[in-house]
Amino acid sequence: FITAILLIFSLILCLSACEPVDKSYASTQSETASEPKKAKKAPENVKRPKIMSDDTIMPQYVDISVFDEENYSAVYLGKKFKISAEFAGEEFTVPATVGNMESHGWALAENSAYDKESLVYAGESVDTVFVNEDGVQINAKFYNSSQSSVKLSKCNIVKFKIINDFYSSPDNFHEFNINGVNNKMAITDIIDTLGTPSHFYGIDESNYYLDYFISQSDRRNGITVYINPSDDAITAIEFSYYK
Repeated sequence: FITAILLIFSLILCLSACEPVDKSYASTQSETASEPKKAKKAPENVKRPKIMSDDTIMPQYVDISVFDEENYSAVYLGKKFKISAEFAGEEFTVPATVGNMESHGWALAENSAYDKESLVYAGESVDTVFVNEDGVQINAKFYNSSQSSVKLSKCNIVKFKIINDFYSSPDNFHEFNINGVNNKMAITDIIDTLGTPSHFYGIDESNYYLDYFISQSDRRNGITVYINPSDDAITAIEFSYYK
């Protein structure tokens, strides 16, 4: 009986030795997920600062060597860049006016701190909210570029901000497309679309924004994308142009 057991055991060992090794066994998904992300390279002719950014989050997305200690780079969209913005089925332009918005079915929110008759001081800006017939909201900044106080209705809208509701309401979100950037994009998609940002800022690990300035001469003009690096998602987007 003992001899038979030994023979069976020897046969099992021989069969095991002949089987090819399963190299995928015990390999975990975390090993793949932990691979470092490939950062987007900046243009070769960009000046690299003497003192670089010490940010620890953005190096996985961008070439951190082109950003200075305040997280600015010498990369711009270019003076010929034109903002192209669509939101909730409508095209938006900046600067805009109250009349432009009303002609497309948008009105100042009733609970807004400002109405069309509100006075805006010289050189001041005010933040408002517009709502359409479907209840969709968009934030708008008015700016008084004149030398005296004027009514809100006489001021230009120089900036729009859209909150991304895709992740809170994926079955009923309001789609935006700002120069190719849309609700569903990951951070690498943004950088692939718009390139290396002109500036970035991190409030905390889950709250950053990327500034894309049209030119160095007026950094108020351009696109700002708010991101959550922890979720790899867009939380909001702004586009602005001051004359």
